[in-house]
Amino acid sequence: MDAPAHRHRRWRHTRRRAIAEILGTVLMVGLTLVAGVLLWSFRIYTPPAPPDVSFAIRSGGSNPVWGDPTDCQPRGAWSYPLSSGALSAWQSAWWKQCYPPYVTGNFSILNSSEIIISQVSSTNLLLSNVIFTFVCNNASGPTTLVQGTLDSMSWFPGSTSAPAANAPLLGYCGNFDAGGFGGGAYGTLYNRLGMFVPLSQNSPYLEVGDTFILYIHNGGWPLDYECVAGLYYCPGGSLTPTMDTDDYHGAPPWCFTDMSACTIYLTYSGNPQTTLATIPVYSLAPPTGA
Repeated sequence: MDAPAHRHRRWRHTRRRAIAEILGTVLMVGLTLVAGVLLWSFRIYTPPAPPDVSFAIRSGGSNPVWGDPTDCQPRGAWSYPLSSGALSAWQSAWWKQCYPPYVTGNFSILNSSEIIISQVSSTNLLLSNVIFTFVCNNASGPTTLVQGTLDSMSWFPGSTSAPAANAPLLGYCGNFDAGGFGGGAYGTLYNRLGMFVPLSQNSPYLEVGDTFILYIHNGGWPLDYECVAGLYYCPGGSLTPTMDTDDYHGAPPWCFTDMSACTIYLTYSGNPQTTLATIPVYSLAPPTGA
C-alpha cells in the first residue's frame, strides 16, 4: 500500500511543477509583449525639416498688362479721336477682347522679369502658405508695397475674370503712395505690380514651372482707353486715349538704383515657418530711367 501512495504523491508534485512552468512561460510571453508594445510606442519626436525651394530668374522680358483692361485697345487699326461711326464697333470689340477673362486685344506692354520655380523639396506646399512681400527701404524705415499669399495673387490670363476675395492692394514704397492715384491709399490692386501665374490652374500646391511676373516701371505710362470704352467721360469729349496716370504700373525705378533699395521676400507660413527666398529687386533688371 505504501508504494502506490508514494507514486501518487510524486505525480501530484510533478503536475504542480509542470503547471508552474506553464504559468511562468505565459508570464514571460506576457512581459515580452508588454515590453514590445512599450518599445514600439516610444518614439523620439523629430521636428519636420523646413521646405526648400529653388528659383530661376528671367530678366529683360516684357508682358502685356493683362490685369488692367483699361490699358487695352481692340485689334486693328484705329485712328483717334474715334469718329462717331467707329465708336460703336470699337466699344463692342473692346468688351470682347480686353475685358476679363478675354485677353486677345492689344494690351499695353511693360518691361518685366520673371521669378520661376525650378525645384520644390515637397509636393504639398500650399500656395496659401507661401507669402510674397515687396519691401522698400528708405531713411525713414521699411515700407511694404504689397504683401499677399500666392493663391491670392494668382491670375490666369484668358480665364481669370476677377481677383480673389483676399487679393492684396498696393501700399507705399518709401514715401510714394502706389495706391493713391486710384482714390486714396491702398486703392490699386496688386496686378499693377505683378501677378502669380501657376502652371496648373486646378492645383493648390506650389509646382515646378509656377511663375511670378514682376512688371518693371520703364519710366513712362501706358495708354488708358477707359474713357474711350465709355467707362467714364473722356477729357474734352475727344474719345482719345490718355496717359494712365491714375494707377501705377510696375516696380518703381528707384528700386534699381541700389542693391538694398527694395527686396522681395518669399516666406512659408506652415510648419516649420521659414524664409524661402530673399531677392534684391535690383538684381531682377538693369537700372531704368525715372
